[in-house]
Amino acid sequence: MSSNPRVQTPDHKARARRAWPILVKRARAGLPPLTYGELSGTLGLHARSAQWFLGVIQTHCSTRGLPPLQALAVNKATGVPGVGYVGSGRSPAQHARAVAAVHVYGKKWPIAAPHF
Repeated sequence: MSSNPRVQTPDHKARARRAWPILVKRARAGLPPLTYGELSGTLGLHARSAQWFLGVIQTHCSTRGLPPLQALAVNKATGVPGVGYVGSGRSPAQHARAVAAVHVYGKKWPIAAPHF
C-alpha cells in the first residue's frame, strides 16, 4: 500500500475482492492480523502484491468512513502495516486501536466483497 495515488487496475480490484472475505471473516471472529505473506499466499500471490490489492480495500474503507479493514494484514518483521498504510498511525498502539475498531465493527462487515 502506498500513500501515493495508484491506478487501481482490474487485477488489483479482483484480488481485493478475493482478499475481502478472508479479512472480513477474521474481523468477525476477532482474530489477529495475518502477515502479508499469509494473506497473499492464500490467494496464490507473492507477499509484495499485497500493497496493491490492500490499497484498493484501503481506499474503499477510507472513502466510506469504515474502519480500516486492511489493518488485518501486517508486515511479518514489524507486526504493523507498511509505509503505505494510512488507516491509522503505524505505531503498535495506534495499529492495535485500528484493529480493535475493525473487530468492533464485526458482524456489520459484509462477507461478500464490494464491487470495487
